[in-house]
Amino acid sequence: MNLLNSRWGRLLAGGALTILLGSVLSGCTVISDPKGMMRKPLMSTDKEKLLNVVQHEQPPESKLIRPKDMNNTSMIRVEDLNGDGTREAIVFYETPNENVRIHGMLLEEQGDSWVKKLTFDVPGNELQSFKVLDITNDGNPDIILGVSLQEQRALTAYSYKAGALEQVLGGVPYNQYIIDDVQGNTLDLNGDKKNDFAIVSLNNSGFASIALYQYDEGSFKEVDRMQTDYTVKEIYNALGGQIAKDKVGIVLDSELDDRSTFSQIIYVKDNKLVNAFKSPDQTYRDDKILSGDVDNDGIIEFGLKETPKGWEHYVFDSRMWFYTFYQWDGKDDKKFVSFQYRDDADLFHLNLKPEWYGKITIDTKSEKEKYIRFKMIDTDETVGEIKYFTLSQWEQEKGKGWKEITRTNDRVIASRGAQLDANDGLLDNIPQLNRKEELNE
Repeated sequence: MNLLNSRWGRLLAGGALTILLGSVLSGCTVISDPKGMMRKPLMSTDKEKLLNVVQHEQPPESKLIRPKDMNNTSMIRVEDLNGDGTREAIVFYETPNENVRIHGMLLEEQGDSWVKKLTFDVPGNELQSFKVLDITNDGNPDIILGVSLQEQRALTAYSYKAGALEQVLGGVPYNQYIIDDVQGNTLDLNGDKKNDFAIVSLNNSGFASIALYQYDEGSFKEVDRMQTDYTVKEIYNALGGQIAKDKVGIVLDSELDDRSTFSQIIYVKDNKLVNAFKSPDQTYRDDKILSGDVDNDGIIEFGLKETPKGWEHYVFDSRMWFYTFYQWDGKDDKKFVSFQYRDDADLFHLNLKPEWYGKITIDTKSEKEKYIRFKMIDTDETVGEIKYFTLSQWEQEKGKGWKEITRTNDRVIASRGAQLDANDGLLDNIPQLNRKEELNE
């Protein structure tokens, strides 16, 4: 399949692309990008010089823009795009009053300054995502853009060679695409030592199609495609990376209706896309839970929602819950990894000790957004407490064994307990999943 032969591809090839040469608790732990840490960083003076050149070169009344993708919102990316040892910078700006709204600018570092090399038009109303990764397998990073035009999204990619920008991927419609792992590294899903990626799309009936693509002999080829035999309302999260020990794949979190969701785990065997689980029932839950590497072991977990012992007969909406996280075991089942308590307003996540799974519960006398007691099932021993204080109450109670977790404009949420002090804390920092620190500007 030639990926330029789509409606978006024809739009690009027909002249819409013009290249102008020469013209949650006490805090969060952000997972940084190890590849980004190895890059030569831009110092403050470098950033200022580059930004000054960009602002001088951008058209009057235009506005620099960032991608909507919250995983990486950096405005300017700096890379050696063609392997010549000289860094290039890529930035995008918007001209709302023109027919073509989004434009890209590529600059090259020359000595202690930057020089504009070219500009190019990007079809679409919004820049959804912006990645710089090698997907053509030539050792040099490519520019990968997700753009939207009204309700439709499309994926486009460019390579920078011999001073010119070449479009290598044109206007492929997508709902989600998986092109890198949670650390920002390229994916090799079929294990052939070449980078590849997956595109997920929903048709009007709600059936999802997952396609695997790889660059071969000058163009991207479709390696395999699978379609779900059930309908979904939305695919709200898509991840790539380790899905089990020594197994790379993708994880899709999908919404069945306004309340029900599940996770689909997919890997590649003999160049064929394969579902890890035979049925969605194994990952079904009544909540919108994001999959991710919750325990920082490099393997993606999916979440379920489980009733603590003693709460089984309470009305569904009145229950308190444990959020449990599992990994695919690489065969036909799942294995437990960790569990949490989550505030209904999502003000904090309480990471519980994995060894307590099945041994502790929440006291049924607890009240949401007031007071919560965690206790051992067998002995009724209190292992931790959470309490919501007004600001005036907190001034009286702080220092009496309570430790602040977080606060709002009118409340302080705090914890205490002998187990907290004796075991380095019941409350752990929450990793901020699927985030990269790749801000170059």
